[in-house]
Amino acid sequence: MQSQENCECNDYSQLTANTGLANINTAHPLLDGTGSTKVFTAGGKGAIIKSVTIKATQPTTKGMVRLFIGNAAGSAFALYKEVPIPTNPALTNTPTPVIVLPSFEITLEGGFKLSAGMCLYASTQNEQSFNIITEGLNWDYPTPKPSNCCNYLNSTAKTGIGTISVANASLTGSGSITNILTSSPLLNNGTNIANVVIKALQSTNPGMVRLFITDGTTKYLYKEIMIPETLQSSNNPSFKQIVPINFSLKAGYVIAASTEIAEAFAVTAEGLDWNYA
Repeated sequence: MQSQENCECNDYSQLTANTGLANINTAHPLLDGTGSTKVFTAGGKGAIIKSVTIKATQPTTKGMVRLFIGNAAGSAFALYKEVPIPTNPALTNTPTPVIVLPSFEITLEGGFKLSAGMCLYASTQNEQSFNIITEGLNWDYPTPKPSNCCNYLNSTAKTGIGTISVANASLTGSGSITNILTSSPLLNNGTNIANVVIKALQSTNPGMVRLFITDGTTKYLYKEIMIPETLQSSNNPSFKQIVPINFSLKAGYVIAASTEIAEAFAVTAEGLDWNYA
């Protein structure tokens, strides 16, 4: 065991997952933050914004989603980033048979450090619905400082499993959605979700598996995974896809899943809870 005198890292910071969930759907064309929606608030000594995912919950036309930095009162804003939205799906005619296509999705890699109490806001140019999912990490320092600064982080494997089989075409969080993994709400700084594995329990037709993040009250569409037509047999394995997530999920929050058509899939989430001794 190293003492703080001979510890080489001298980093006592403790990280806590801070997940921001919000939906924007009202047109606000102004660039000054007027009408924007608060999507994330930094805590601790500040927060690192690891990523921001913009996920449409309907077809889109050309427009813009804007991100602002602002104070908690919503009285001062600075435009931070504009994200062009394309027409999606971009089809010149309706295919036969009709196929299910994913809605618009983009993940912006972060690294921005936001001071405690400051907020991220978002608005949409057009009256179209988007989920804004912010992955953040608050940091703080223990009092008193631990005698061992290098080895006081504790990680515990966290595995979530579930089966989905009831048809649900909703992108807005209604209908049959199965909880897969819940980040432990007690004595836990968060859960890092590494991967979600989707494994069919039968032959499949073209469809979609959807992943949601929920705060326990409202479910927000996060990702869509297209399912191809496959034939399962005694010598041909069923469809499988590993979806890399690498998302730091706030304690108490949930990863959930649904299927577009009535076909059965096993869903496994691979995670790590973390806290500090």
